[in-house]
Amino acid sequence: MAGIENQDRRMALDRLPSNISMASVSSEMLQTTSTANCEMAILPLRLLLELQPQYLKLEDDTLISVNQNGGYNIISDESVSVDGRPCKIFNYIQRKVKLESHHDYKDYRETILAKPMLFIINTRKVNTDSERTFAFIVNTRHPQMRAQLEGGMNDVISSVMGENYQLQFEFQKVVQDYLLKERFELLDDNLSFLYAFKVDVFIDIFHLLGLSKKTCQVNGNILNLYCRAPAKKEKVKMFLSKMSNPLIRMGSSADRRLSVFSLDVITEDPFSSNDGQLEEPTTPLTT
Repeated sequence: MAGIENQDRRMALDRLPSNISMASVSSEMLQTTSTANCEMAILPLRLLLELQPQYLKLEDDTLISVNQNGGYNIISDESVSVDGRPCKIFNYIQRKVKLESHHDYKDYRETILAKPMLFIINTRKVNTDSERTFAFIVNTRHPQMRAQLEGGMNDVISSVMGENYQLQFEFQKVVQDYLLKERFELLDDNLSFLYAFKVDVFIDIFHLLGLSKKTCQVNGNILNLYCRAPAKKEKVKMFLSKMSNPLIRMGSSADRRLSVFSLDVITEDPFSSNDGQLEEPTTPLTT
């Protein structure tokens, strides 16, 4: 019986096109691919720059994202504050995008889901003047996160009236609630992104009346990846690579199964230092 089941499973996989990318596969199939067992994560931006310099660099006043072969989709406006210093961003996805065709929509959808999302946020310890810049990561390969993002995109198409619509994904509340538990307050209002689908129609009364605007509140578990010990940094580096490694085409010999990474290796609290003075990385910010 087991042999028949394995044969059916192989036949099902053989029917998949060999060149299909993980950016367009379903959430059910995604559960069998390799990714970190992490829905969302937060860590100091300095630490992320230290651990993954192949994807993120801070040169002078410019934050550079290198994501042609792995890496992150930075979701942001044109500039960001890094520990109080204004910086421009090179290679990012705008928080507000206008799509004018179904081709634009398909391209945007695959792009936004292809890599983990990275938001740059600034925080302040409650009742102090201590401010820190953090990286907030959304693992779009995790089945729970992908289901919410795909579900929101699918639901808005079937629920709105008229040809034009707008969909906004919100992470502000889930991050704010997490930080408040650690006695930090969020200084930015940039933990969201939206796209507006607008086609040429004579008049769309539903859109004009605001009836075609939807908001999707994204929820999930946030994992704290801050650590100082060198051994733990290496484990966090491996953990991050599970989210940011290049996508693997289905059917290739390099296809890997779900790797459940032990989460109990992260035991340090990034907010336990005095007045929120997070440890500086051992490597400089600038290249």
